[in-house]
Amino acid sequence: MNVYEMTRSDASQLIMIGPIGALIGAPLASWISSRLETIKRPYIVVHIIVLLGWFSFLLCNGHPSFFFLIIIFFIIGFGYGASALTFAAVRQSFKLEESGIVSGIANTGGFLSAVLLPIIFGYILDHFQSTSGNLVDGYYYGFITPVIFSIVGLIGVILFKEKRQSLNKNNKQG
Repeated sequence: MNVYEMTRSDASQLIMIGPIGALIGAPLASWISSRLETIKRPYIVVHIIVLLGWFSFLLCNGHPSFFFLIIIFFIIGFGYGASALTFAAVRQSFKLEESGIVSGIANTGGFLSAVLLPIIFGYILDHFQSTSGNLVDGYYYGFITPVIFSIVGLIGVILFKEKRQSLNKNNKQG
């Protein structure tokens, strides 16, 4: 809000671009994974795109152009919408009796990052505000946090052992 000299109303409208991306990302990622009959590959691509979205803040020194900011918010929102693939991956990888517990644990990871990210980011901004008064540096170093979180998520998806959907279809028929 302060960096782009926006009113509170304008900033809230800008933030709404992320949920619009999420509304598109969830069904599109599900459709793509169904078409490809794999969850892992599209999920890895989505995670890389989200990681690049967060990393682009670092490339722009924490202050991308307004137009680029809109694109970044949409991309990050799209990726978070596509995170619904987590539950499809859990359902595919665990027995039906275990999938509820594992889904809860997977959901906790998402909520935990949603809680920790603003706390850590705010702490970094407060630190730079109080020591140097330079918020631009604070934003730059603050954006390292979501980059790290995205790398952890990408590692988790890469480590996911997928059972092919087409094999499951053959097992049901035979």
